[in-house]
Amino acid sequence: MTKLIIAEALISDINEIKSEIDSDENIISISKNEFIESNNAALFKNESYQFVDDEFLTYNELKKLNYNFDDKYIFQVKKSNLKSFSEVSSLIQTFFPDKKKNVDIYPWDLVNIIFSKQKKITNEILDKFCISEMVFRQFLSYFNKELQRISLLSKYEQDEASGLLSEKIDYKYELAEKRKNKLSSNDISKSLAMIYKIEKLNSDSKYSEENAKRFIVSIKNILQF
Repeated sequence: MTKLIIAEALISDINEIKSEIDSDENIISISKNEFIESNNAALFKNESYQFVDDEFLTYNELKKLNYNFDDKYIFQVKKSNLKSFSEVSSLIQTFFPDKKKNVDIYPWDLVNIIFSKQKKITNEILDKFCISEMVFRQFLSYFNKELQRISLLSKYEQDEASGLLSEKIDYKYELAEKRKNKLSSNDISKSLAMIYKIEKLNSDSKYSEENAKRFIVSIKNILQF
């Protein structure tokens, strides 16, 4: 799995933050050019993590290199570029080594938590996504499309599903296929009905933070695997 260090200034010594990136393994520091050369020539996965220490990388750069996000690399990414990695959110770990900065969590992070039985929803996460109706609606919109994608893939091929959703086939479809195999069509239908119900409730009456929190907790109990 790929690790991303989110920072505004380059970190040259990985040992300074090693304890913060969940790694007890040996980490090898390399340059961006060395990474490109090894990525192009690699026949086998790295046994140790390799840390690119001299430049920030972007998702588009890695995509052009046909980089495999299952590989063991650590990249440095600017916070402003983090959102572009949403397509591979299930294949990466993100770390914010500067403790003084707030750790951001995005809709796709919450979706990953909802589907995972091993991950817990904290009160802080519920507060972040439910304190504002606008933020909650943004999450619902993202989550609804994730479920629609899974639902369509149970009936159609990927090219047909992507056409119906007007989106390209990418890592989202690989992830949706994996989730589809873990979930029943009944659970997906029930969850989509719950989204419709909470959206209607919010439209017909004043937004309730507590209702939003109950919705997230309830739907996690249905979908986690």
